[in-house]
Amino acid sequence: MKLLRFLVKIVLVLFSLLVVLLIVSSIYHYSQTSEDKTELLKYLGEHHHFVQTSDGTYSVYEKGKGHDVILFREGLLTVSNILDFMPLADELSKNHRVIMIDPLGYGMSSSPKTKRTNENINHEYHTIVSKLTDDQDQLTFINHSISGAYTMDYVNRYAGHVKRVINIDGSRPVKGLKVTDKHPFELISLAPVLNETGIIRLGFQFETTRQLTGFNEILRDMTPLYDKTLQKEYRKMNQWAFLTGDMMKYYTESNNNIARIKGMKYPADIAVLSFAASDTTKKYSDWLHLQNEAFSNTAVQHTLKIEGPHYLHHTSQTLEEDIIKFTHY
Repeated sequence: MKLLRFLVKIVLVLFSLLVVLLIVSSIYHYSQTSEDKTELLKYLGEHHHFVQTSDGTYSVYEKGKGHDVILFREGLLTVSNILDFMPLADELSKNHRVIMIDPLGYGMSSSPKTKRTNENINHEYHTIVSKLTDDQDQLTFINHSISGAYTMDYVNRYAGHVKRVINIDGSRPVKGLKVTDKHPFELISLAPVLNETGIIRLGFQFETTRQLTGFNEILRDMTPLYDKTLQKEYRKMNQWAFLTGDMMKYYTESNNNIARIKGMKYPADIAVLSFAASDTTKKYSDWLHLQNEAFSNTAVQHTLKIEGPHYLHHTSQTLEEDIIKFTHY
């Protein structure tokens, strides 16, 4: 009995230490996140501002002038399209007005109030876009991954002033796709806890963790298009904005949203350029076909395969050149 009581005491002590460590880690994470955001705002400078709508507060980055407006939309686990698209946006801002909006729940934007369906996401997005643009503006959407599905839904709801759509390995309904919200509950519930307690921040300090999550590979691919300062901000932002509860709301609905665009086509008067990454075409044999089946007018809508990973905008100078040519159309 004495041994049992001793073991119980040991377990209680260890548990108490763990609780204390998690509390300390959470406090540090909260404090450091505030400092990180202050530093990020200084980095973004005069081109960044916050915009309030009835849905929430958006973090917005604008650069360039004119009525030819380019809007960027991010991938599912990309913490901020502002940082993710910065080099491409800077280049395009020489001849266009570029707008990067972090959606609700991402970056420094506020949390969403509704379920993360295409309909709700695009209702919110249309509200903020309408606030930032006017009737004279012609819109071009540049999408990466899951946002290819969002924008397919968007142009079928709010075609309006949309002139072009550019997809960077945009998501398409793949046969046999499994709905992510059927994953074990623990996977969904644990991720935000790891974020809020600072465990993700701690994990990013270790080479092994960065290697296992593929983050080192992403940073490596960003060279030389992304300078060291931008990479630093990108890395620091992932420490507090990755796998938040808000991000997981998008995650659990993601494959449902992709499935919802099955059978949809782009309006015939919208020019479309869909880039297909060679790494993805190797994984899905029908990937090119899936891109092409979304077209209703092949005279102005086409697919271009480019060598590289899913994050083509991190690696490909050719991609940038092709986008510049296309946006002069």
